[in-house]
Amino acid sequence: MRGQHVDVRGMGACLLPREFAIFTGPLSSAEVSDAHEPPRDIHARLASGDALVLRGPYAYVDGVFRYCQRHERKLVRPQEFAHVLSRTQRGAAFTEARRKLHRLLLAARAETILGVESAPDTTGLQEWLEAPTGDEVFLIPVRRLQRILTDMRRAREGIRIEALGESITILPHVYVPADQSVPAMFTEYAHLMEGRRVLDMGTGTGVLALLAARLGAARVIATDNNPKAVENARLNVERLGLGDVIEVRGPGDLFEPLEGETFDVILFNAPWIQGEPQTLYDTANYDPGYRILDAFLKNASRHLAPGGLVLLQYSDVSQRKGESGMDHLDAALDAGGLEVVTRRSRTRVSRVLGARERVFLMEIRPRKVASE
Repeated sequence: MRGQHVDVRGMGACLLPREFAIFTGPLSSAEVSDAHEPPRDIHARLASGDALVLRGPYAYVDGVFRYCQRHERKLVRPQEFAHVLSRTQRGAAFTEARRKLHRLLLAARAETILGVESAPDTTGLQEWLEAPTGDEVFLIPVRRLQRILTDMRRAREGIRIEALGESITILPHVYVPADQSVPAMFTEYAHLMEGRRVLDMGTGTGVLALLAARLGAARVIATDNNPKAVENARLNVERLGLGDVIEVRGPGDLFEPLEGETFDVILFNAPWIQGEPQTLYDTANYDPGYRILDAFLKNASRHLAPGGLVLLQYSDVSQRKGESGMDHLDAALDAGGLEVVTRRSRTRVSRVLGARERVFLMEIRPRKVASE
């Protein structure tokens, strides 16, 4: 299903692509709103549940969005959930507030934003959509357009990774390693990778494979189940001139492209958010029912050389939401015959959920069997 059609007063039926409906929630109708309208009035209409298609100068569109974003929490009135004692359920109410912000929309056809003067250059926009919309008028949340524009700029200019001392390119539908602290944590384990055979599981842009090579790994194999990520990683390996050290394989699920092979070090920045991925991009973030984590830990030992180890990156955001993610991790490690030897952590704000989380990098090895 490509999405749903929304009746926009004065425009008729417009397509709301499925990838955007995920954020807005179901919509049957929307109204056109002039971006010159006072931002507080537009904010009030969003809070009441309206979906608004903005028209006018882009500077005013951006100003309205920034105002509504600044007052995002007020999109859900406190009295609506004051009676809710559960912290998790209150958090869900604020998630609903974020959904309302996504109901601030723009109309577009192909790669042109309609009714907006001095709009940013959106050449190539269709490449960044899960399913191209052709010549049909479609709706896109201002928030999502701005995110896509940022990613398009990163694709053109590259994004600098301080741990690498280099810039890498980003392709559509590939997770953006925007938080510099994530690759930086791996540099603290450089001594474990030097001269070793390393596997980068779920490589994405290839950033950890590139880092392992720069930290002195003798050989690096990188894999991913996202075909766009495989393509992206190969581009970055070529960009940094590391093709003699790094081989990118796939697409394939987990250890599928690695039958019978073993490694001294396996790197895995695992998906740690519960929920079904709705887009190709989401597959880097969401692990429904911990299926990916469980399968990885169940099979990791047979792909470790003698004395080998896993460097697993994971977050406690699921635990903080009441979903017992860290408890499940401990149980899965135990079931896989593995144990945490050392761990480091950093606290940050999740780019996906907007909540604070503690990100761990754990050195994991096969559990030693006590001698009788």
